[in-house]
Amino acid sequence: MRILFITATRIGDAVISTGLLSHLIKQNPGASVTVACGPLAESLFTSVPGLDRVIVLSKSAFSGHWFRLWNDVRKQRWDIVVDLRRSLIPYLVRTRHRYRLGPDDHKSHRVALLSQLFDLTPPSPPTLWISAEQEALAEAMLTEDRPVVALCPTAARREKTWPVEQFSGLAQAIIDDPQEFSNANVLLVGAEEDRPVLDQIASLLPKGRSTILAGCPNLQCVAAVLSRCAVTVANDSGLAHLAAAAGSPTVALFGPTRADLYKPWGMRVAVVQAPEIQCERSIEDIKMSDVLAGIHSVLD
Repeated sequence: MRILFITATRIGDAVISTGLLSHLIKQNPGASVTVACGPLAESLFTSVPGLDRVIVLSKSAFSGHWFRLWNDVRKQRWDIVVDLRRSLIPYLVRTRHRYRLGPDDHKSHRVALLSQLFDLTPPSPPTLWISAEQEALAEAMLTEDRPVVALCPTAARREKTWPVEQFSGLAQAIIDDPQEFSNANVLLVGAEEDRPVLDQIASLLPKGRSTILAGCPNLQCVAAVLSRCAVTVANDSGLAHLAAAAGSPTVALFGPTRADLYKPWGMRVAVVQAPEIQCERSIEDIKMSDVLAGIHSVLD
């Protein structure tokens, strides 16, 4: 049994798709799995059970990445091909069964939309496969015996980013809360290019009360770190989805994006959506009091 699973470029979309891959693996024990995804999401899949390989789809001009993928997989006979990128690959390779994501109905959460490919009710929730090595690395990063609150203050686009001044104030409010977060450490998480923002927030906090995790190359390790945090507060970003899938109590901040379609999927998730003002939503209008209320709700 050979499965080809073509999934997303962005981290959040890739996390959302893992529930469908988990379903396929459970339904086909012992299957050999090949995953095609974007470079940012590659490390999410390197510990998938039965993994044969991960094919990294780096976008190129004139959709050349799709030709490279087709050339890479065309000689293999597949049993199942699943394409969540709406390409023509499922129709250009030999396979017994092909599943291609159809048009967006603009009504269903992304997890539910993907689950419709296999008529899954309830939808298959995101699943993370974390190696023992990455678990050990995460454990070594959090050596202090005190609660850790993770803040993820960046996002791919400006309209999805709560102002850094607000995140700084939130971090200070957490430190100043003697009941809920006694002696807590604030973990500031982002990509390497986010380091100036993380440094800015850390510089405003008392010495010894914050740690920066920037540019970790393996998303499994980041997920394992977040799973050990008391709570994670994140913008509408891939890290919000990663935290929720890892089991961290998660508060996700949404501006103009529809939270009903794209909110992180997890057991302990709160969404703080910007209020609608003159038919528009700006993430800058989210109040810190609402974020703190969200934190308390997921902890309760």
